[in-house]
Amino acid sequence: MANTQTASELVAKKFLSDFFKEYIRGNRFARYTGTGVNNVINIKEGRKQIEVPLVTRLQGNGVNGSSTLRGNGERIGNYGLTLTPTYYRNAVEFDKEEMEKPAIDLMRAARPLLMDWAMELTRDHIIDAMMAMNASGTYVAINDATEANADAWSVANSDRILFGSVESNYSGDHSADLAKVDATNDKMTTTVLSLAKRIAKLADPHIRPIRTSEDEEWYVCFMDPYVFQDLKESTAMQNANRDARQRGVSNPIFRDGDLLWDGIIIREVPEIAPVVDYVDGTNTTLNLLTGGASNVRVAPSFLCGAQALSFGLGQRPDVIVDRDYDYGFQPGVAVECKHDIKKSFFNEKQHGMVTIYTDATKA
Repeated sequence: MANTQTASELVAKKFLSDFFKEYIRGNRFARYTGTGVNNVINIKEGRKQIEVPLVTRLQGNGVNGSSTLRGNGERIGNYGLTLTPTYYRNAVEFDKEEMEKPAIDLMRAARPLLMDWAMELTRDHIIDAMMAMNASGTYVAINDATEANADAWSVANSDRILFGSVESNYSGDHSADLAKVDATNDKMTTTVLSLAKRIAKLADPHIRPIRTSEDEEWYVCFMDPYVFQDLKESTAMQNANRDARQRGVSNPIFRDGDLLWDGIIIREVPEIAPVVDYVDGTNTTLNLLTGGASNVRVAPSFLCGAQALSFGLGQRPDVIVDRDYDYGFQPGVAVECKHDIKKSFFNEKQHGMVTIYTDATKA
Protein backbone atom coordinates (compact mmCIF):
# COMPACT_ATOMS: atom_id res chain seq x y z
CA MET A 1 0.00 0.00 0.00
CA ALA A 2 1.37 3.42 -0.93
CA ASN A 3 0.90 6.30 1.50
CA THR A 4 -0.05 9.67 0.14
CA GLN A 5 2.80 12.23 0.25
CA THR A 6 2.34 15.95 0.31
CA ALA A 7 4.24 17.85 -2.37
CA SER A 8 7.22 19.70 -0.97
CA GLU A 9 5.87 22.97 -2.35
CA LEU A 10 2.81 22.55 -0.11
CA VAL A 11 4.67 21.82 3.13
CA ALA A 12 4.51 24.69 5.62
CA LYS A 13 8.10 25.32 6.65
CA LYS A 14 8.63 25.99 10.36
CA PHE A 15 11.41 28.34 11.45
CA LEU A 16 12.79 28.97 14.91
CA SER A 17 11.16 31.97 16.52
CA ASP A 18 14.52 33.00 17.97
CA PHE A 19 17.68 33.65 15.96
CA PHE A 20 21.46 33.59 16.14
CA LYS A 21 23.46 36.67 15.22
CA GLU A 22 27.13 37.27 14.61
CA TYR A 23 29.17 38.02 17.72
CA ILE A 24 29.91 41.68 18.26
CA ARG A 25 32.55 42.49 20.88
CA GLY A 26 31.58 45.11 23.43
CA ASN A 27 33.16 48.52 23.08
CA ARG A 28 36.59 48.12 24.72
CA PHE A 29 36.72 51.88 25.33
CA ALA A 30 33.35 52.24 27.09
CA ARG A 31 34.77 51.91 30.60
CA TYR A 32 37.02 54.91 30.00
CA THR A 33 34.41 57.15 28.37
CA GLY A 34 32.34 59.74 30.21
CA THR A 35 31.52 63.37 30.82
CA GLY A 36 33.99 63.89 33.68
CA VAL A 37 37.47 65.36 33.28
CA ASN A 38 38.90 62.13 34.70
CA ASN A 39 37.95 60.06 31.63
CA VAL A 40 40.30 59.06 28.80
CA ILE A 41 37.54 59.85 26.29
CA ASN A 42 35.77 63.00 27.41
CA ILE A 43 32.19 63.53 26.20
CA LYS A 44 30.96 67.03 25.41
CA GLU A 45 27.34 67.34 24.33
CA GLY A 46 26.08 69.77 21.70
CA ARG A 47 23.94 69.62 18.59
CA LYS A 48 26.13 71.68 16.28
CA GLN A 49 29.63 73.03 16.88
CA ILE A 50 31.35 72.29 20.18
CA GLU A 51 34.45 74.16 21.34
CA VAL A 52 36.71 72.28 23.75
CA PRO A 53 39.11 74.67 25.55
CA LEU A 54 42.48 73.98 27.16
CA VAL A 55 44.12 76.34 29.64
CA THR A 56 47.76 75.48 30.33
CA ARG A 57 49.54 75.78 33.66
CA LEU A 58 51.70 78.77 34.61
CA GLN A 59 55.40 78.05 34.12
CA GLY A 60 57.09 81.36 34.95
CA ASN A 61 59.36 81.98 37.95
CA GLY A 62 57.39 84.91 39.34
CA VAL A 63 59.28 87.39 41.50
CA ASN A 64 60.58 87.40 45.05
CA GLY A 65 61.45 89.90 47.69
CA SER A 66 60.66 93.52 46.81
CA SER A 67 60.93 93.01 43.04
CA THR A 68 58.19 94.61 40.99
CA LEU A 69 55.59 92.12 39.80
CA ARG A 70 53.77 94.48 37.43
CA GLY A 71 55.10 93.80 33.94
CA ASN A 72 56.69 90.53 35.01
CA GLY A 73 53.56 88.39 34.98
CA GLU A 74 52.89 85.78 32.32
CA ARG A 75 50.17 85.11 29.83
CA ILE A 76 47.74 82.23 30.23
CA GLY A 77 48.19 79.71 27.43
CA ASN A 78 44.83 78.80 25.99
CA TYR A 79 43.88 76.72 22.96
CA GLY A 80 40.74 75.25 21.48
CA LEU A 81 39.56 72.11 19.70
CA THR A 82 36.47 72.27 17.50
CA LEU A 83 34.09 69.32 17.27
CA THR A 84 31.36 69.27 14.65
CA PRO A 85 28.96 66.36 15.23
CA THR A 86 27.43 64.90 12.09
CA TYR A 87 24.71 62.31 11.54
CA TYR A 88 25.43 58.63 10.90
CA ARG A 89 22.54 56.41 9.85
CA ASN A 90 21.81 52.90 8.66
CA ALA A 91 18.61 50.98 7.98
CA VAL A 92 17.16 47.57 7.29
CA GLU A 93 14.27 47.57 4.80
CA PHE A 94 11.60 45.01 3.99
CA ASP A 95 8.42 44.48 2.09
CA LYS A 96 5.37 42.56 3.29
CA GLU A 97 5.90 39.79 0.74
CA GLU A 98 9.29 38.86 2.17
CA MET A 99 8.33 39.41 5.81
CA GLU A 100 5.58 36.80 5.54
CA LYS A 101 7.97 34.00 4.52
CA PRO A 102 10.01 33.26 7.67
CA ALA A 103 8.49 32.77 11.10
CA ILE A 104 11.07 34.98 12.86
CA ASP A 105 10.18 38.61 13.35
CA LEU A 106 12.59 40.37 10.99
CA MET A 107 11.61 43.76 12.35
CA ARG A 108 12.54 42.60 15.84
CA ALA A 109 15.82 41.11 14.62
CA ALA A 110 16.77 44.39 12.95
CA ARG A 111 16.81 46.43 16.14
CA PRO A 112 19.78 44.75 17.93
CA LEU A 113 21.68 44.49 14.63
CA LEU A 114 21.35 48.22 14.04
CA MET A 115 22.42 49.04 17.60
CA ASP A 116 25.43 46.74 17.12
CA TRP A 117 26.26 48.67 13.95
CA ALA A 118 26.15 51.97 15.83
CA MET A 119 28.36 50.54 18.58
CA GLU A 120 30.92 49.26 16.06
CA LEU A 121 30.89 52.60 14.24
CA THR A 122 31.66 54.47 17.48
CA ARG A 123 34.45 52.04 18.33
CA ASP A 124 36.00 52.37 14.87
CA HIS A 125 35.83 56.16 15.04
CA ILE A 126 37.65 56.06 18.39
CA ILE A 127 40.44 53.93 16.88
CA ASP A 128 40.67 56.25 13.87
CA ALA A 129 40.92 59.22 16.23
CA MET A 130 43.74 57.62 18.20
CA MET A 131 45.70 57.17 14.98
CA ALA A 132 44.98 60.67 13.65
CA MET A 133 47.69 63.29 13.20
CA ASN A 134 47.85 67.06 13.38
CA ALA A 135 49.93 68.54 10.58
CA SER A 136 50.71 72.22 11.10
CA GLY A 137 47.29 72.88 12.62
CA THR A 138 45.26 70.64 10.29
CA TYR A 139 43.59 67.52 11.68
CA VAL A 140 44.49 64.60 9.38
CA ALA A 141 43.09 61.06 9.40
CA ILE A 142 45.76 58.36 9.21
CA ASN A 143 44.61 57.15 5.79
CA ASP A 144 44.79 60.67 4.37
CA ALA A 145 48.19 61.55 5.83
CA THR A 146 51.23 62.14 3.63
CA GLU A 147 54.84 61.69 4.72
CA ALA A 148 55.04 65.46 5.19
CA ASN A 149 51.97 65.33 7.46
CA ALA A 150 53.51 62.50 9.50
CA ASP A 151 56.82 64.35 9.84
CA ALA A 152 55.07 67.56 10.99
CA TRP A 153 53.07 65.58 13.57
CA SER A 154 56.19 63.77 14.74
CA VAL A 155 58.18 66.99 15.19
CA ALA A 156 55.35 68.70 17.11
CA ASN A 157 54.97 65.68 19.39
CA SER A 158 58.61 64.77 19.96
CA ASP A 159 58.00 64.58 23.72
CA ARG A 160 55.15 62.05 23.36
CA ILE A 161 56.15 59.54 20.67
CA LEU A 162 58.31 56.45 21.20
CA PHE A 163 59.72 54.41 18.32
CA GLY A 164 60.72 50.98 19.56
CA SER A 165 62.43 50.42 22.89
CA VAL A 166 64.72 53.47 23.09
CA GLU A 167 64.13 57.20 22.81
CA SER A 168 67.23 57.59 20.62
CA ASN A 169 65.31 56.04 17.69
CA TYR A 170 63.50 59.37 17.31
CA SER A 171 64.75 61.78 14.64
CA GLY A 172 61.58 63.55 13.46
CA ASP A 173 61.46 61.63 10.17
CA HIS A 174 58.45 59.38 10.64
CA SER A 175 59.17 56.72 8.02
CA ALA A 176 62.87 56.60 8.87
CA ASP A 177 62.07 56.13 12.56
CA LEU A 178 59.53 53.39 11.80
CA ALA A 179 62.27 51.61 9.85
CA LYS A 180 64.37 51.43 13.03
CA VAL A 181 61.77 49.23 14.76
CA ASP A 182 62.96 45.62 14.48
CA ALA A 183 61.45 42.27 15.40
CA THR A 184 64.10 41.40 18.00
CA ASN A 185 64.83 44.43 20.15
CA ASP A 186 61.63 46.41 19.74
CA LYS A 187 58.87 44.12 20.91
CA MET A 188 56.46 45.39 23.56
CA THR A 189 57.82 44.66 27.03
CA THR A 190 57.29 45.94 30.54
CA THR A 191 60.47 48.00 30.12
CA VAL A 192 59.02 49.76 27.07
CA LEU A 193 55.79 50.43 28.96
CA SER A 194 57.61 51.96 31.92
CA LEU A 195 59.64 54.12 29.54
CA ALA A 196 56.44 55.34 27.86
CA LYS A 197 54.99 56.17 31.27
CA ARG A 198 58.06 58.23 32.13
CA ILE A 199 57.68 60.06 28.81
CA ALA A 200 54.04 60.80 29.68
CA LYS A 201 54.95 62.18 33.11
CA LEU A 202 57.70 64.44 31.72
CA ALA A 203 55.79 65.65 28.63
CA ASP A 204 55.09 69.36 28.31
CA PRO A 205 52.18 70.12 28.53
CA HIS A 206 51.76 67.31 31.06
CA ILE A 207 49.78 64.16 30.30
CA ARG A 208 47.57 63.86 33.35
CA PRO A 209 46.94 60.33 34.63
CA ILE A 210 43.51 59.13 35.64
CA ARG A 211 43.04 59.59 39.37
CA THR A 212 41.14 56.74 41.01
CA SER A 213 41.67 57.92 44.59
CA GLU A 214 43.45 60.72 46.40
CA ASP A 215 46.92 59.25 45.94
CA GLU A 216 46.41 56.59 43.26
CA GLU A 217 47.03 57.40 39.60
CA TRP A 218 46.77 55.26 36.48
CA TYR A 219 47.41 55.44 32.77
CA VAL A 220 45.55 53.22 30.30
CA CYS A 221 47.28 51.64 27.29
CA PHE A 222 45.28 50.28 24.35
CA MET A 223 47.09 47.69 22.21
CA ASP A 224 46.95 45.80 18.93
CA PRO A 225 46.45 42.05 19.71
CA TYR A 226 49.87 41.02 18.39
CA VAL A 227 51.56 43.64 20.56
CA PHE A 228 49.45 42.57 23.54
CA GLN A 229 50.51 38.95 22.98
CA ASP A 230 54.20 39.93 23.06
CA LEU A 231 53.70 41.78 26.34
CA LYS A 232 51.68 38.98 27.92
CA GLU A 233 54.36 36.42 27.01
CA SER A 234 57.31 38.55 28.16
CA THR A 235 59.23 37.16 31.11
CA ALA A 236 58.66 40.10 33.45
CA MET A 237 54.89 40.13 32.83
CA GLN A 238 54.66 36.35 33.27
CA ASN A 239 56.56 36.61 36.55
CA ALA A 240 54.39 39.48 37.76
CA ASN A 241 51.19 37.58 37.01
CA ARG A 242 52.56 34.41 38.64
CA ASP A 243 54.09 35.94 41.76
CA ALA A 244 52.14 39.13 42.48
CA ARG A 245 48.54 38.55 41.34
CA GLN A 246 45.87 36.23 42.69
CA ARG A 247 46.25 32.49 42.23
CA GLY A 248 43.73 30.35 40.39
CA VAL A 249 41.83 30.43 37.13
CA SER A 250 41.15 34.18 37.36
CA ASN A 251 44.87 34.90 36.93
CA PRO A 252 45.69 36.55 33.55
CA ILE A 253 47.97 33.61 32.73
CA PHE A 254 44.84 31.51 32.31
CA ARG A 255 42.05 33.99 31.67
CA ASP A 256 41.76 36.74 29.08
CA GLY A 257 41.55 40.27 30.43
CA ASP A 258 43.43 43.44 31.23
CA LEU A 259 47.05 43.37 32.37
CA LEU A 260 48.54 45.66 35.02
CA TRP A 261 52.05 47.05 35.22
CA ASP A 262 53.66 50.04 36.92
CA GLY A 263 50.44 52.04 37.30
CA ILE A 264 49.30 51.19 33.77
CA ILE A 265 46.14 49.31 32.81
CA ILE A 266 46.81 47.46 29.54
CA ARG A 267 43.78 46.66 27.42
CA GLU A 268 43.79 44.59 24.22
CA VAL A 269 41.70 46.00 21.36
CA PRO A 270 41.59 43.39 18.56
CA GLU A 271 39.96 45.87 16.17
CA ILE A 272 43.18 47.91 16.02
CA ALA A 273 44.80 45.13 13.94
CA PRO A 274 42.71 45.51 10.75
CA VAL A 275 43.20 49.28 10.87
CA VAL A 276 46.98 48.81 11.00
CA ASP A 277 46.80 46.47 8.01
CA TYR A 278 44.37 48.72 6.14
CA VAL A 279 46.69 51.71 6.28
CA ASP A 280 49.16 49.87 4.08
CA GLY A 281 46.42 48.85 1.69
CA THR A 282 45.29 52.41 1.03
CA ASN A 283 48.28 54.59 1.82
CA THR A 284 51.73 53.32 0.90
CA THR A 285 53.24 56.56 2.24
CA LEU A 286 52.49 55.57 5.84
CA ASN A 287 53.30 51.90 5.72
CA LEU A 288 52.68 50.08 8.99
CA LEU A 289 52.27 46.59 7.57
CA THR A 290 55.88 46.39 6.32
CA GLY A 291 57.31 49.70 7.51
CA GLY A 292 59.67 48.38 10.18
CA ALA A 293 63.22 47.08 9.86
CA SER A 294 63.42 44.19 7.38
CA ASN A 295 59.80 44.91 6.43
CA VAL A 296 58.32 43.90 9.80
CA ARG A 297 54.80 44.89 10.77
CA VAL A 298 54.70 47.83 13.19
CA ALA A 299 51.66 48.79 15.26
CA PRO A 300 50.99 51.78 17.51
CA SER A 301 49.93 51.40 21.13
CA PHE A 302 48.22 54.31 22.84
CA LEU A 303 49.24 55.16 26.41
CA CYS A 304 46.46 57.49 27.51
CA GLY A 305 45.85 59.83 30.37
CA ALA A 306 42.80 61.96 31.03
CA GLN A 307 41.04 63.70 28.12
CA ALA A 308 43.14 62.01 25.45
CA LEU A 309 40.15 62.03 23.09
CA SER A 310 37.19 64.39 22.79
CA PHE A 311 33.77 62.96 21.97
CA GLY A 312 31.32 65.53 20.61
CA LEU A 313 27.93 63.93 21.21
CA GLY A 314 25.14 65.46 19.18
CA GLN A 315 22.63 62.63 19.61
CA ARG A 316 22.70 59.20 21.23
CA PRO A 317 21.78 56.24 18.98
CA ASP A 318 18.04 56.13 18.36
CA VAL A 319 16.09 53.34 16.61
CA ILE A 320 13.35 54.63 14.29
CA VAL A 321 10.61 52.46 12.77
CA ASP A 322 9.01 53.59 9.51
CA ARG A 323 5.80 51.70 8.68
CA ASP A 324 4.27 54.19 6.25
CA TYR A 325 6.43 53.97 3.11
CA ASP A 326 4.62 52.76 -0.01
CA TYR A 327 1.29 52.79 1.84
CA GLY A 328 2.74 50.58 4.56
CA PHE A 329 3.89 47.85 2.16
CA GLN A 330 7.63 48.51 2.61
CA PRO A 331 8.38 49.12 6.29
CA GLY A 332 11.89 49.75 7.58
CA VAL A 333 13.92 50.10 10.75
CA ALA A 334 16.74 52.64 11.05
CA VAL A 335 19.30 53.76 13.59
CA GLU A 336 20.42 57.37 13.78
CA CYS A 337 23.25 58.89 15.80
CA LYS A 338 25.27 62.07 15.68
CA HIS A 339 28.84 62.57 16.88
CA ASP A 340 32.37 63.76 16.16
CA ILE A 341 35.27 61.95 17.84
CA LYS A 342 38.77 63.40 17.67
CA LYS A 343 42.12 63.04 19.34
CA SER A 344 42.51 66.06 21.60
CA PHE A 345 45.04 68.31 19.87
CA PHE A 346 45.97 71.69 21.34
CA ASN A 347 48.63 73.81 19.67
CA GLU A 348 49.42 70.77 17.43
CA LYS A 349 50.22 68.51 20.41
CA GLN A 350 48.17 65.43 21.24
CA HIS A 351 46.99 66.41 24.67
CA GLY A 352 46.69 63.19 26.66
CA MET A 353 48.52 60.43 24.80
CA VAL A 354 51.91 58.84 24.15
CA THR A 355 52.05 56.89 20.88
CA ILE A 356 54.32 53.83 21.08
CA TYR A 357 55.45 52.05 17.90
CA THR A 358 56.66 48.48 18.42
CA ASP A 359 57.08 45.30 16.44
CA ALA A 360 53.73 43.60 15.76
CA THR A 361 54.77 40.61 13.69
CA LYS A 362 51.96 38.17 13.03
CA ALA A 363 53.21 34.91 14.48
